[in-house]
Amino acid sequence: MRKNDNPKISVVLPVYNEEKNLRHIHKEISQVMRSNYEEWEIIFIDDGSTDGSYEVMKQIFEEAPQVRIIKFKKNFGQSAALSAGFEHSEGEVIVTLDADLQNDPKEIPKLVDKLLEGYDCVSGWRKKRKDSLGKRFASWIQTKLAMKLGPNIHDFGCTLKAYAAKAINDINLYGENHRYIPAELHRMGYKVTELPVNHRSRKHGNTKYGSFRLLKGSFDLFFHFFWNHFSAAPIHFLGTIGFIFMVSGFALGTYRVLMKYLFGVPVLSEMAQLLLAISMVLFGFLLLMFGILAEILMKIYYSDRDNYTIESIEKHEEDKEE
Repeated sequence: MRKNDNPKISVVLPVYNEEKNLRHIHKEISQVMRSNYEEWEIIFIDDGSTDGSYEVMKQIFEEAPQVRIIKFKKNFGQSAALSAGFEHSEGEVIVTLDADLQNDPKEIPKLVDKLLEGYDCVSGWRKKRKDSLGKRFASWIQTKLAMKLGPNIHDFGCTLKAYAAKAINDINLYGENHRYIPAELHRMGYKVTELPVNHRSRKHGNTKYGSFRLLKGSFDLFFHFFWNHFSAAPIHFLGTIGFIFMVSGFALGTYRVLMKYLFGVPVLSEMAQLLLAISMVLFGFLLLMFGILAEILMKIYYSDRDNYTIESIEKHEEDKEE
C-alpha cells in the first residue's frame, strides 16, 4: 500500500523514561510515513515517565502537526498505554512499536502491506534479536508456551505489529496482556500472521522491564490458556480437577480401610501426615482457583471501563474541531 491507497495510519508508541530516544524515533517514523502515506498520525502515550520524556514530547508536539500526546497520571504499564493509544487513534490501520529505537520504523510499510492482503494482525518477528542472552532465553520460553494458545508465530513479545482497527477494537487489555493480542485475535476468528523484522541494539538507557515482568507475563499466559480453552464452559476444567481430587480421596480412604481390616493398621495412625498433605493440596488448589476467578472478574470489570487515568491530551486545533 502506498499514498494512493488512502487508509489513515496511526502509529502508537508507549513511552516510559525514553527522553534520549524520542526525537530520533520521531524523526525516523516521520520520514517513513511522509514517503509512503498521505494520512497518518503519531500518538505518544506517556506512561508515567519520571525523566524529561514528557517535556521532549511537548517540544515535538509543538513542531509536528501529526503528533498527539496522551499523558497518564502515573505508570500503568504497557498494556494500558497501548489500550489508550488504540482508543484514541483515528486510523483504519494501527501500528505499534517501542520508543527505545530497537524496533525499526522502516519495517512499517512491509507490515502494513501484508495487513492489507486481508489480515487483521501482522506481528513482527525479531528473527535476529539484539538483546541479552537472558532476555532472549526468557522470551523463547514464553513464546514456546504461548504458541499453544493458537497462532503459529515465533515472537509474541515483539511490540512492532500492524492491526486492523476494526479488529483491535474488539480487544480489552489489562495486566500484561498486550503480548498475547495475536492469540486473542486468533481465538476470536481474526486472521493473524507474522513477518521477520529488523531488530536493533539499544543505544540509550536501560530496559524498563526485568524478570518480575516475565513472571507476571507467565501468570497472564496461564490465564489466557485457561480462557481460550475453558471460558465457554469453566465447569469442564474445574469439574475435571474436582473429579480427580474426589477419586483420589476415595482411593486413599479405601486404602486406609483395607489396611485396617486386612492388616489391622488403625485408620488414624497416620492422621497428622494425612491432614498435612490434604491441607497443602487444598490450599494450593484454592489459591489457583481464586486466581482464575479473580482474572475472570477483572475481565468483566474492565469490559466497560478503562484501566488507566489520563492527566491530559495534547491535540492540535484541527483535531479538536473534528
